Amino acid sequence: MARQQSSPVKVHLKNTPSILNLTWSDGEKTEISGVSLRRFCACSGCRSRQVIGTEIITDSGEIQNIKLMGSTGLQIVFADGHDRGVFPWAYIYAIANGGALDFLAS
Repeated sequence: MARQQSSPVKVHLKNTPSILNLTWSDGEKTEISGVSLRRFCACSGCRSRQVIGTEIITDSGEIQNIKLMGSTGLQIVFADGHDRGVFPWAYIYAIANGGALDFLAS
């Protein structure tokens, strides 16, 4: 997981539809939907809902706001009011590249 220590040099939220665009220091660009971010929220409430098989997404996965959490990642505020998930940069990168489940398992 090469992104564990690095952070993007540019973060942009496109509102319609909710798409998070990131540009990393090596020039690589990552695009990830709000639906994907909401689906893979790793906060304790969402993880426990996933364990019992309850659908997490209660709305469209629309991102209302993003907040920088120091240099480690983002807090994402979703339109359904959920704002407990902090997404480290490495996890955002893993979600965007299909490796979210492997990341959580490690």
